[in-house]
Amino acid sequence: MDVALILLGAIFVTYGWYWGGVTESRTTAYALGAASAMFGFWFAFSGGAGGDAVAGTILGFSAIYGFLAASNAWNESAQDRTYGMFALLFGVGAFLAFLYFVDKSAPAQYGYAALVAAVVFVLHFISAGLVSDSRGFKSFVGWLTLIAGAALALFGWAAAMGWDFGTL
Repeated sequence: MDVALILLGAIFVTYGWYWGGVTESRTTAYALGAASAMFGFWFAFSGGAGGDAVAGTILGFSAIYGFLAASNAWNESAQDRTYGMFALLFGVGAFLAFLYFVDKSAPAQYGYAALVAAVVFVLHFISAGLVSDSRGFKSFVGWLTLIAGAALALFGWAAAMGWDFGTL
């Protein structure tokens, strides 16, 4: 789970960098595609994270999200409404993971990471699905995604180092 948060954070940073308007689409697509492939192989060869439903779901969603982000970056169609609907689906899934972590008294960094991911996915839904013609809002969401990705990587790194944020 810790490495998954770090890798998902890297995907968020990369995609946020692109949505913020800093990189070109093809360059970003390669990085996102590589991360998506890593998640996909991880999911396939771990048997869904060893039978753990939440970890397996996070790996599966991350693989699909990375693939969708890569395909949107490749086609320069980040305003794709289909991507927006998938982002909404992932936002709901991340929020349900947050509720699961709160209910199971999991380490706080997992709950915070799921909540941060849920907020980012919902903002991507709004930007891509509802107000797709607003370049300024897309740029704002991009930079916020970059910051959220750094936070996810920090939460994953903290968990891997054994730092305890307490429980939710």
